Amino acid sequence: MEEKDYLLESVFGLSKKLGKVPFHTVVKKSTGFDLIPVNLQDSSDKMLIDTLRRLFKEFLKTSNSTRSRYQGDRINEVGRRIEDALVHEMNKNPLIVKKLPKAGYPDIEIFQSPDRYTYLEMKTSAVTKKSGFRYFYYTNVGKIKANARHLLLTIAVTQENPGYWKLHNLILSDLSKLTVRLKNEFNASKDDLMNENSRII
Repeated sequence: MEEKDYLLESVFGLSKKLGKVPFHTVVKKSTGFDLIPVNLQDSSDKMLIDTLRRLFKEFLKTSNSTRSRYQGDRINEVGRRIEDALVHEMNKNPLIVKKLPKAGYPDIEIFQSPDRYTYLEMKTSAVTKKSGFRYFYYTNVGKIKANARHLLLTIAVTQENPGYWKLHNLILSDLSKLTVRLKNEFNASKDDLMNENSRII
């Protein structure tokens, strides 16, 4: 068996062998930084979560009372509009909130003090019921720079008319309790796909 064949067999079998893995372990192994669980007995954690809870509740209430609708043909477009509005509102509070550049996990960094960081990932979904489809994924793209709490904000929306969406709910989760699975993936760049040796016409 050639070395590449052996390596491919190993790769395809790895996901099954690993099974479910705690997300905090994946973060630690891939970045060297700890994923800190939220502790509501800690005054700083409680202040953070209370602030976010109040902010998200007010944002949802205002969105519904003003009958705000978010325009977009794709769910990702709708999500970006809502995320930008939420970040704007979050920066009005006693938190320093920064939308991190480039794609990939996480979306947002929340700074409370020199030794207190929180990462917030936002996911917009039109699915309100339980689903087994892949919803959250993680690749280390170098955006995690500190030991931190990791939160996920699920932005649930419903489509009222073609291209117009209503904010349905905001759900905040602590990712320290999350378990994940490895999904093997092969990819190619546009240059690879446009290689002259592959082109037919």
